[in-house]
Amino acid sequence: MKNARALTEKYFALSNARDLTSIFSLLDPEATYSSDNTGLFYGLEDIRKMMTAFFADYPSIHWTILELRELSKHITEVDFAVASTDREGNQTERLGVERIVAASGTIRHIEVRSR
Repeated sequence: MKNARALTEKYFALSNARDLTSIFSLLDPEATYSSDNTGLFYGLEDIRKMMTAFFADYPSIHWTILELRELSKHITEVDFAVASTDREGNQTERLGVERIVAASGTIRHIEVRSR
């Protein structure tokens, strides 16, 4: 069984690899996702639609973990930097914090906030 830290590290690695199929396999069917940039989503199907559209909008995107903290057995918090290029070629860099809640080997909740 994967702990929260291992799931968090795998989630970021798969995101950088743009491996959506593997990302979706980490998520609980009733997972929730909340982001300043994309909104609030419930369940794997809604998250799948949002992430698929998001990655299509950003053909180049890379997250760097600046610090990963274990807040509890089930919750991690990541300070990250992300560099992206959208479909029109606009480049951006920003900082954020991401909290991931994991239990029983799956990600139950992802929360992304800008810094």
